[in-house]
Amino acid sequence: MSTLEMDPVFTAALREALVTTVNNTPRVRRRWRWRLGTGTFVGLTLVAGGIAVAAGVFSPPGAPIDTSLGNVVSATRTGTATIALGAPPAGATSLSLALRCLSVGTFYFPNGSSMSCNASDMSHQPPINGPANEVVPLSPGVDTVTIRTSANASWTLRVAYVNQVTTSWGVNAIGETYGVTNQQGTPDLIAVVIDQGQTQGYVESSELNCASGGDVTSPAEALAWDKVSQNRNVSIPVYESDGTTVIGTFIVGNATGVNASTVPLSSLSLGCSTP
Repeated sequence: MSTLEMDPVFTAALREALVTTVNNTPRVRRRWRWRLGTGTFVGLTLVAGGIAVAAGVFSPPGAPIDTSLGNVVSATRTGTATIALGAPPAGATSLSLALRCLSVGTFYFPNGSSMSCNASDMSHQPPINGPANEVVPLSPGVDTVTIRTSANASWTLRVAYVNQVTTSWGVNAIGETYGVTNQQGTPDLIAVVIDQGQTQGYVESSELNCASGGDVTSPAEALAWDKVSQNRNVSIPVYESDGTTVIGTFIVGNATGVNASTVPLSSLSLGCSTP
């Protein structure tokens, strides 16, 4: 069995969004209020209006297919800067952005997501400095892209116009949908990658929702959930697309230390509509 750790912030409206990124990539924060736990996620990232699939990982059902259109524009800047891209080609729907930090700083994409690099990231060998990938929708009449950061922070960016088409979810023999969250909603089985990117599988959206406190509805319950979660991880199974064959374990939480424990989903009551 394999495990992957994740620590969601307790916002009920966002419980069904799953965030995964490649091991040893920079910490990318989305507009959604998910707190990335150990930094060891692999796969997809929910973004405004859709999802982006990190380079080199599997493309599950429901993920977008991006077709590059035109040339790649590259630029290196210090501080906030706007890059001219030229007129978008016919069929372009989105911009594919690959941002790499060249110094310590926080760098903001046009959709409000951000990438942060600290001194530890930069001193790591090789440096954990990117690139971080985003696909953002085109704005009518706009042929530039702006990266915002502090005055002394340096970065490099590669940008290309793309045509993005979202694929359909799969449906297994018992009628469950499987794939990734996209503009159509959330499938019954949500794609994850475990074994440091070697094994793909799926978690039940209802089980992920339960394990991350998706039914917490009041400030008092949120505080109670936050308190117990400081020293507790929750284990949920990872399945094949059939929704029954267990191939690993997904750990929700990042509790560590002598008081940390991992409990099965069945032990929860708070945060779940049903135990």
